[in-house]
Amino acid sequence: MKKLAIGCLVILVLGGVLAAGVGFYIYRKAQATFAEFQQLREVPDIERQVRVKGGFTPPASGELTAAQVDRLVRVQTSVRERLGERFAEMERKYKTLAEKQNPGLGDMPEILGAYRDITAAWVDAKRRQVDALNEAGLSLEEYRWIRDQAYQALGMPFIDFDMSKFAANINGRNVDISPGEVRGAVGPSGPDANRKLIEKHKKVLEQNLSLASFGL
Repeated sequence: MKKLAIGCLVILVLGGVLAAGVGFYIYRKAQATFAEFQQLREVPDIERQVRVKGGFTPPASGELTAAQVDRLVRVQTSVRERLGERFAEMERKYKTLAEKQNPGLGDMPEILGAYRDITAAWVDAKRRQVDALNEAGLSLEEYRWIRDQAYQALGMPFIDFDMSKFAANINGRNVDISPGEVRGAVGPSGPDANRKLIEKHKKVLEQNLSLASFGL
């Protein structure tokens, strides 16, 4: 009985040491991530440069226009061109995050690292997005509505990661690793007219899904 008690005590001590080690590793990983996320403080100022302001009221029919779809594709293409080779890295990071169905303590370093690694590219892409929105004469609200309607029409669901919100949680030491809000749709949905409009842009929109997933 005494040996059993000693054995249990050893296991508890080792477990405590292991947990402390994992916690310290996560803390160190997070510390490095906090510094990278400081760049996200620029985002509100960047978004204020969008010239078309004010709320956007979607049509009751939910139908897109050909001009709206064309502008969506132009904005996405402009952002993707700005990212260049970094676009492939963003796609890989998106897949890493999307695959975390039920993230736990052991997943934290990988998740934090994924966000950290794309932060600089994301901020640069956000700047280009704002420039492209101004060129297209779109507000952020209308752009996001067009994007969401287009992916619903395609029948492509995606997880919309709010990096700005994530950064705010990190800076407040309240680490939120929830996957984000699910948008789009599983299977084509919405007005038939939308499905017809996006058909010729289907391939491009599919290729740009990771942009939509990061709010771009």
